[in-house]
Amino acid sequence: MAKDYIIKETDDFFALSTLFHESGMGVDIAERMPERVIKMWRMDNAETGELMAASTLEIRDGVYSLGDIAVDKNARGRGYGVIMQNAVFEEARKLGITELWACAKEPEYYKHTGWQAMDWDSSPKIAVYCCTCGKRGTLCHPEIMKYTLK
Repeated sequence: MAKDYIIKETDDFFALSTLFHESGMGVDIAERMPERVIKMWRMDNAETGELMAASTLEIRDGVYSLGDIAVDKNARGRGYGVIMQNAVFEEARKLGITELWACAKEPEYYKHTGWQAMDWDSSPKIAVYCCTCGKRGTLCHPEIMKYTLK
């Protein structure tokens, strides 16, 4: 059976930042990717070419991070988030990275896929947007997560 998607590395931060922003991630829509971004991937619908999901590998506070990951609201519930997470994992392994950090706005998803919840105060300060967001603790309860690559 043919895949209904195509994953490719991209440098089109505008499209990805738009998806991240519309997914409630606090990412500003911008043309240029932040310097902390190492690589970005996009998942496109194989038939229409429309952006379905995206992920980034970043360095935040001196550690490697699954920076942002989002699936378009019309494509959710089909496992695309795990597929995009795995694109980051594969690249991290190629680079010899042994652990990744993330700020999880959906902590249960992360826990379900093998991430470990860490203490917010003693972890690297990777939550670029969460620390100053007015939603934190009221509408949003993010957690700092760590994943050990095997």
